[in-house]
Amino acid sequence: GDCTHYNRHWTYLRWGTARSTLAPPRTIKTSSHPQRLPKRRRSSSQLELEHQAGTGQNSASAILAWDPIRNSSTVGAQSHQHSYFNYPAAVSHMGCNSSKADLPTPVNSAKKNSAQGRSQDPFDDMNSSSGSNSTADRQDTHQREQIIQLHSKVKQRAQKRAQNIFSSPLDFNDEFTSPIFAKSEQAYQFIDASLVDNFIFASLTVKERRSLIDAMSLDTVPAGSVIIRQGDIGDYFYVVEDGHVSFTVDGNHVGACTRGASFGELALLYHCPRAATCIANTDCRLWKVDQKTFRYMLANNTASQQKDIQDVLRKVPFLNELDDSTLMKISDALTTVSFPEGEAIINKGDVGEVFYIIKEGGTKVSDIGFGDSQYVDQHLGPGDWFGERALLTGEPRAANVTAMTPCTTLCLSRDTFEKILGPLQDLIKHASRKRVLMGVPIFANSHFQPHEMERLTDLVREVDFREGEILSEEGQLANQALYIIHTGKINVANDNGMISTLNPGDYFGENTLQGEDGTISHSTICATVDSVCGVLTKTAIESVIGSVTRLGKALPPVATKLDRSIKFKDLVKFRILGVGTFGKVWLVSYKKTGKAYALKMLDKREIIGHHQVEGVIREKNIMSSIDHPFVVNLVCTFQDDRSLYMLIELVQGGELFSVIHTETNDGVDNYFACFYAACILESLAHLHHRHICYRDLKPENVLIDSKGYCVLVDLGFAKIVMDKTYTLCGTPEYLAPEIILSKGHDEGVDYWAFGVLIYEMLVGRSPFYSYGTDQVSLFKRIVQVKYSFPGGIVSDLAKDLIQRLIVRRQANRLGCLARGDNDVRDHVWFQRLETAKLLEKEIKAPWVPAIKDPLDASHFDSYRHVENEPVQQKPHLSQHQQDLFQGF
Repeated sequence: GDCTHYNRHWTYLRWGTARSTLAPPRTIKTSSHPQRLPKRRRSSSQLELEHQAGTGQNSASAILAWDPIRNSSTVGAQSHQHSYFNYPAAVSHMGCNSSKADLPTPVNSAKKNSAQGRSQDPFDDMNSSSGSNSTADRQDTHQREQIIQLHSKVKQRAQKRAQNIFSSPLDFNDEFTSPIFAKSEQAYQFIDASLVDNFIFASLTVKERRSLIDAMSLDTVPAGSVIIRQGDIGDYFYVVEDGHVSFTVDGNHVGACTRGASFGELALLYHCPRAATCIANTDCRLWKVDQKTFRYMLANNTASQQKDIQDVLRKVPFLNELDDSTLMKISDALTTVSFPEGEAIINKGDVGEVFYIIKEGGTKVSDIGFGDSQYVDQHLGPGDWFGERALLTGEPRAANVTAMTPCTTLCLSRDTFEKILGPLQDLIKHASRKRVLMGVPIFANSHFQPHEMERLTDLVREVDFREGEILSEEGQLANQALYIIHTGKINVANDNGMISTLNPGDYFGENTLQGEDGTISHSTICATVDSVCGVLTKTAIESVIGSVTRLGKALPPVATKLDRSIKFKDLVKFRILGVGTFGKVWLVSYKKTGKAYALKMLDKREIIGHHQVEGVIREKNIMSSIDHPFVVNLVCTFQDDRSLYMLIELVQGGELFSVIHTETNDGVDNYFACFYAACILESLAHLHHRHICYRDLKPENVLIDSKGYCVLVDLGFAKIVMDKTYTLCGTPEYLAPEIILSKGHDEGVDYWAFGVLIYEMLVGRSPFYSYGTDQVSLFKRIVQVKYSFPGGIVSDLAKDLIQRLIVRRQANRLGCLARGDNDVRDHVWFQRLETAKLLEKEIKAPWVPAIKDPLDASHFDSYRHVENEPVQQKPHLSQHQQDLFQGF
């Protein structure tokens, strides 16, 4: 019979009495998944019960805390296809005297209906009770009520998982000055003590905490006043100085707080609806701060600190040749170490391993030099540095360095430096190549984005040429490439017989780059001695900038791949494939060819209301610049007075989420996970090579194509990030700590989410969520990296990879080190998959979806209930509002 799908999660109920309590239905045709996953270990619901057992809860509390969203377990030795609430035999691990004690069993969950030849649904009996007053019947009634309550919680949980959260972008062009509200030192100390145990403020420096307290204003609230109303969008965080505050949810009292307590911290991170109503039971004195002040203060402080550090690094010989992005990585990798007065920081003659920058305090440098070369003692203070040659060599220290006062330093070892950035000499060489490349007029006069110039430098390949070797011959096909001489000498003889000699730092070949394929060389070019050149081919250039017509011209990137021949009026709508924050995604076909596409419709007024105009235009620009088999392809765009439209290639196999969470299982086997992860890694690497941070990785945003390969979709949060960005966005369970703490992030957050995704694929649930977890607790677990692996499920190799990805400090996270995505790709867990064959789709996928025809959408949720909804009439946008979308 028909089954109802809880908003993306694979727990089902037949239509019946409970129908009105359910989320919009999804009809499942199990025959459309003939190759669904093999039988595996425990389901995530079993793991959830064991997790509750591990916390020392009794069986009754474990039932109430159990998340049935992904239940698929069996009882004892029996397995029933339609037993929707099979409690696991593993409950004996909960520490109860009996595995059956206090545990409700499924209500008639597997009674065989011989007339119809099927297992009878446990909810059928809810309409056919005999009316018996026996204890057993009362227990059955209680159990049914529990099941209904659990299903209601399933619905709520599924909706929360499906929702993204995001804050408004910070505009650093606006001058923002953090306010200062006068308060006594006693008040400072009181507020500071109240913030100590809150995870959001735990990573703040003393200076940042002081600035935050400065910005908190006093609010006097009379008894009986509503401080916060449930459902309202929050904007303030509060600390109670005096008074008594009670909390109610849906009119029910759930708690209270008094002096020293705080509430409302999520409002500092993003615009979220308040979860409870807060009422002043007595006259209250509250200290409060708003989201804008908090976010700007943190962002400005972080940016200011990084600038100060980078300014110091630029003064260090041999580091001053590095670009800003590299200096930022160095500043991120620095570790704070404090020394008491009089302690030796460096001893003369020791092997140098660490570079130091003085943050606070002062040091004395004494006994400087070796042999007859001796120098007077030096005194160093904040902003000075010492031990810099440790980053280049391991030579002995040439002096003693002692802390003259309590001293705080920022330090970096050579091992850490090379692990995160690679050998310093290589970095200096890369920086030098970039400067030379930017000095070539055809590149210097081009309107390239910083990430494009960085990528072009990465694509310069070093090539050796032997003495006498011909690089290009007059009258023959030209090698269409730019050559930059690193060492040696090159002779160029033109058709007039003129010979010129080129030396290191010179270049040639730039005139061939914009020629048509098959361009003929007008010079003979020969290496007169053994030489080394950096070579950048026309093909490599086109892979970054799209067209060589941009060379030498101040032209912005153009979306050359978009098909402007398709007209909106020639699209035929069939059904809705998905519903999002700003609109719907329709299955459509193009009349002239019959080809099927997905049409993403976005409401302009909703976009403006959520301050996401820049983000939507950015999404379009990024998608139009991407060409990769594992990233969804943007075909063309349209707009009218009310909506924006993005025509996207159709990927018909449904979501990866639906592969991970099926009717009978949660999680996939090791090879499934490895294959899917390898596909996703290649898509992320392609984005990261272009300095694009994806920021919304989760199973719902990965589709399966007709060959069973993964395709990354929904680039709504994607952004080109050259340094740091400060907007909180994404799915709560997948957010990296640096996003939650609002201290700036880059593409490193994608590797954290990649680790979370691998965990969910293998275990069947995300690592930081357990049923009943509120968002504050979820964020706290993420920031503190509190998670564990259930026994017997995850292999040691997979566990090792996940543990290297889910690392709090980004500088130590796999994927963020010197070799970037290669460090992840070369992990032993991926050893069975060849990247080249994967990209060519020559490896047989573990599951290939059954697709009947080009318009088959059977692998997606049904949204028939919203397809015929009347269009809400909204006021027309003003001309100024329409002008906001000119770049789309």
